Amino acid sequence: MFKFEKEQTVHDFNGTMIGGQPGEYPTVLGASIFYNKHEVVLDDHTGKIDKPTAEALWNRCQELSDITGIPHFIQIIAEYPEAFDSYIDWFCSIDDKTAFLMDSSVPTALAHACEYVTEAGVADRAIYNSINGSIIPENIEALAKSDVTAAIVLAFNPADPSVAGREKVLVEGGVAGQELGMLEIAEKCGITRPILDTAATPLGLGSGGSYREILACKAIHGQPTGGAYHNMTVSWTWLKRWKGTKKVPSQQLAGLEGKDALVEQLTRHYLGGTDGLRQAAWSAPDIGCNMIASTLGADLIMYGPIENVEAMITAQAYVDIVVLEAVRDLGIEPKVDTHPLFKLV
Repeated sequence: MFKFEKEQTVHDFNGTMIGGQPGEYPTVLGASIFYNKHEVVLDDHTGKIDKPTAEALWNRCQELSDITGIPHFIQIIAEYPEAFDSYIDWFCSIDDKTAFLMDSSVPTALAHACEYVTEAGVADRAIYNSINGSIIPENIEALAKSDVTAAIVLAFNPADPSVAGREKVLVEGGVAGQELGMLEIAEKCGITRPILDTAATPLGLGSGGSYREILACKAIHGQPTGGAYHNMTVSWTWLKRWKGTKKVPSQQLAGLEGKDALVEQLTRHYLGGTDGLRQAAWSAPDIGCNMIASTLGADLIMYGPIENVEAMITAQAYVDIVVLEAVRDLGIEPKVDTHPLFKLV
């Protein structure tokens, strides 16, 4: 384990702290909701959802965060402006504190979300995802005009997946189709709380650089850093044959709380005969890829579907405890009394 020589920035999201030296703060997890074909979405155009089930899923994350000390953000995914409005309204009606990522593959929807959170007065909780080489002028303008001050800044260089190539995207103009580097674009957009994303790339296409870039981002920029490393397993063609079908329908979890929900989920996942074994073969690297990032200093792990919270949060708590125990020899102490070491050991 290690300590960075550069002073590390810490961002405050309504009491959830992200950044700092390894071990100072618990790693923040990001759970995706309303993703493509998510069963709680009844109409992805209007944003109509199964609210009781969606709330049960989020409550489960919050309860396990309270138990383990590992905090959560929620990653709201939408492809239509009206859906963003609905999803954001729903989330802010059940949670008046937690930060949320606004994520979309449709630039117009994401630009609209910037305007909407500003009008709704919740821009201080919103995290734009993401400022990257594909960002268009309209989105830069929408972000700059909004009250949003936090964004994921993506270190993805399609021409060069090495650490040097990823750094060029962050700091140099003329890379990835942009005149400015991503960090300069973020600054011009009024982003004062950047979170650097090391851009998880598939195995064989620079995946190692995704991990090494964690060290570079922290050592060079001193900013909170992380990524969606589960995308490495999602894109691993060979592993797809192991992806099982046994999964708990979310509706069955709506009435379950705490330990009952955890037991139900684990039982269905891992005791499902052959399909259960296939699911275990898939989920092991899906969780393990994030643990690698955590040992390298990642501050934010966007682990994908919210249904994976039990496996992810227990693994994350384990890594956080190990990291803190190791860095104490370097003079680092936790800055909060909610660290998993104080809750689970």
